[in-house]
Amino acid sequence: MRISIRGIYSTALILLLKEAGFTIVNPTRSQTQRFGITIRDEADAMITGSSMDRSCIEVKGLAEVVREVVDFLRKNFHDLIILNRFSKDSFEKVRAAFPNESKFKLDELRSKVSYTVPYHHYCRAGGEGLSSMVSFAEDLVERGLVPADEMSKMFEEQVSQMVPRLGVAVKIIHVKTFGKRIALGSYKVVRKEEEKVLLQKRILSPGTYDGLNVEKSPGDYAVVEVERFRPWTKTSYYSISGELKGHYYNISTPVSVYPDHVHYFDLEIDVAVKPNSEAEIIDADLLDKAVEENRIRKELRDEALRIAEELASKQP
Repeated sequence: MRISIRGIYSTALILLLKEAGFTIVNPTRSQTQRFGITIRDEADAMITGSSMDRSCIEVKGLAEVVREVVDFLRKNFHDLIILNRFSKDSFEKVRAAFPNESKFKLDELRSKVSYTVPYHHYCRAGGEGLSSMVSFAEDLVERGLVPADEMSKMFEEQVSQMVPRLGVAVKIIHVKTFGKRIALGSYKVVRKEEEKVLLQKRILSPGTYDGLNVEKSPGDYAVVEVERFRPWTKTSYYSISGELKGHYYNISTPVSVYPDHVHYFDLEIDVAVKPNSEAEIIDADLLDKAVEENRIRKELRDEALRIAEELASKQP
């Protein structure tokens, strides 16, 4: 099976697929230099970066080959999420997501081929500016201008400090397991502590808070607690006078925190807590449905359920 690969995950994926017996064709110049690949031929399937989300890839081509590639990736990345599929006749296209645990494994694979800064794929997924920073740092090492150990230490320190500045507006990118990408609001950073930030947003319209079934009124405000790589976010809703209306814990893949946005893949299950009430785990059926539809693996479902149960009992 002949596979062509492009995008920010290409080096790691070429190593993985090549070792598994897939034939890599139509290489870029850097792929030829790194792997000695020279075959020019029609590809049975292509893996490319997704234009919608830099944490995702698209696999498209002959249906049977696409399915084999996707099944192989699912076996190697326990948190891989199949966001959507399109099939027609013998053609198939699959959009899949690499959450942060997958990105760390991809970093390890890439480091076997070329010098790789810590959090390489995490930063690549964060936008063009961070991606350029990665390329610049790795180029300095490859040219022998900075020792690898020194660069790795400096880069790790930079990433640990990479949180939004106080007072800036950031978006929360909330991606559902079936592929819907939701940009939540414009939240203002009101506090930060190392890799944790508090984001605040005023509520402008009436309605009901989903999951809590509590009245939403103009003038209310929401405070979202986010911490890098923690697999949940906590949103607390308050009335205009500061009275607590409820807490809502959203369970997700480990959260990415960038200077201008927060990103995660929502795992459907949540925990809702009303004042003076027991915590309630909600939408567990949606999590089960994601497994039944082969969007996520059972291991990821079990992990999300464990986190929900722990949050319900402790309510941090």
